[in-house]
Amino acid sequence: MPAPLSFVVSQIRIGDVVLGAALVLLGCVLVTVLLRLRLGGDRPRLSRLTHFSWQLGALLSLEQAYELTRARIPHETDLAVMNAYRVLDLEWRYGFFVEERLERFFLHYQVVMNAVYAVYALGHLCVTIGVLALIYIRHRDRYPFVRSLIMVTTGITLVVYYLYPTAPPRMLSNYGFVDPMTLHHYAAAGGEQLGSYLYNPYAAMPSLHVGYALVVAWALFLAYRSPVVRVLAVLYPLTMAASVIISGNHWLLDVAGAVVTVGAAGLLTWAGSKAAGHLRRLAWKVLSSRRHTVGMVP
Repeated sequence: MPAPLSFVVSQIRIGDVVLGAALVLLGCVLVTVLLRLRLGGDRPRLSRLTHFSWQLGALLSLEQAYELTRARIPHETDLAVMNAYRVLDLEWRYGFFVEERLERFFLHYQVVMNAVYAVYALGHLCVTIGVLALIYIRHRDRYPFVRSLIMVTTGITLVVYYLYPTAPPRMLSNYGFVDPMTLHHYAAAGGEQLGSYLYNPYAAMPSLHVGYALVVAWALFLAYRSPVVRVLAVLYPLTMAASVIISGNHWLLDVAGAVVTVGAAGLLTWAGSKAAGHLRRLAWKVLSSRRHTVGMVP
């Protein structure tokens, strides 16, 4: 079986929902384009469906490319564990090393832990995709910024994973941590996706789960003025932060790293948008000037 096809089949078998959704959306693009060519004429509904499927399908495909690239980063176990100890030492020194106590406390409450797993797994996937789709459908003028924000956030995160691989707390059993997913038989020992081509166990700093939650909150704040929506937008990243810490997947500093990452991504996205707008206006002035000059030539 060819390597790309083998990769796709393997990921689908282990339940890679993002890859499945990307393939469905890109397949929808192909089908709608063929239908428009066959039926001819102006087909606004098909055109809108094509554009929607392409926007989300391409974004999910880029996310899969990011995960594949992240997994190809060399798994330097010694360096990742050493960096984790550095994070732990910094937290301990300044008095906010609380991850082990939080995990131990909530492990006694199975209902809470089930909610934590649901937020960690489903929130990261379903809420992010759902809000992106909502922004595209209902507030399309905001979508380019949100799309760029999530792409730049992902890019910065990938660079940090390469430069500063960090083991998650659940791997430091000598400090009292356990892997709740393994403890409750939700995952095999050693990791949650051992059979996946996309698995990298040393991608804790920063937390992309919290990063995407912050992007979702930012998007909702831009698009809606409703107090209820904005309160939910604030609560969602806080809930995700609690989830990643209680589940032993991230340090408090990973959460802080996510805040810094999204802030930097927002600044870069804003600056890029301003620069692009300036270049467009400059190009338009140049073209208009040339047309005027050509029109003046006898």
